[in-house]
Amino acid sequence: MILVLTDQHDKHADSVCRKFELRDLCYFRLNLDVASLQQTSITFSGGVWKIKQRDEEILSTRITSVWARRPFVEVMLDEETNDIGFKIWRGEWNKTLLGLYKTLKEVKWLNPLAKSYQAENKYVQLDAAIEVGFLIPDFIVSNNKSDIATFFETHQPVVLKPQNQEFYKDPVDGSFKGMYVNKISKDDLGEFSEVGENPIFVQAYTEKQYEVRYTVVGDAHHVCRIDSQRSKLANIDWRRYDIPNTPHYPMEPPHNIRLKVNSLMKLLGLHFGAMDFIVTPSNEWYFLEINTMGQWLWIEDLTGLNISGSIADFFNQP
Repeated sequence: MILVLTDQHDKHADSVCRKFELRDLCYFRLNLDVASLQQTSITFSGGVWKIKQRDEEILSTRITSVWARRPFVEVMLDEETNDIGFKIWRGEWNKTLLGLYKTLKEVKWLNPLAKSYQAENKYVQLDAAIEVGFLIPDFIVSNNKSDIATFFETHQPVVLKPQNQEFYKDPVDGSFKGMYVNKISKDDLGEFSEVGENPIFVQAYTEKQYEVRYTVVGDAHHVCRIDSQRSKLANIDWRRYDIPNTPHYPMEPPHNIRLKVNSLMKLLGLHFGAMDFIVTPSNEWYFLEINTMGQWLWIEDLTGLNISGSIADFFNQP
């Protein structure tokens, strides 16, 4: 039995669960959004967990593998609150889930939870990428204004990259907005205080021929070329999603890149990873980051790359 950790709104999980059904694979989908958990019962007694959700019930002794798509309580943006009772409720659920995962630590995971969260750390993944031989754009992380200014003097142009990918509520119009990669100049440092600022991640801008979303599931490599430079909106950060003006194509990576990707996955202890690369006009590949719980459904829709099928196949193997 496959335990699927996600939420009721996750279309990626919908796609993979359909693949499970086509392969006659048994699964229990545990949705961890607030509304679903409010209709969920869980009991731990005698070393065994009993979970009931959607009129379905499972014992932990039946679980043979876990897909950690979204392994902790998911809160919708409009559900965020400072209510003490809700914070306690959410915290107790998350601690309980950690107990469940400890019980299941010996079964097959995609990805192993500790490895997944460790690899999400930008410094861990960049160190690993350098170790396996990937090119990395020069960068600095600092809240020291003079150190950042010095970096500007030797690296132009540069981009500011948020290290924490979250959405924020605009206090003016109430809309939810994300933070993207943006080119900045030395003049932009004028608003940066001499003391008390948070550290920022500043990286040398690398000229692009195109970008690559490189998704690995077990031994399967799904590589998508993203022609982001055709879009005026998405040419610096394709996550601004100007899909009609940003063609996506399946591609074969260079052999040496495939080998380095395999080495990176092994070094980080991962079975799934969604990696971003820049390919320069001279065909050099620069590693940007790896997301251990990254999105892929739009890649399937645009290219036909069967990433969902590879995830199902991963659980269909001994």
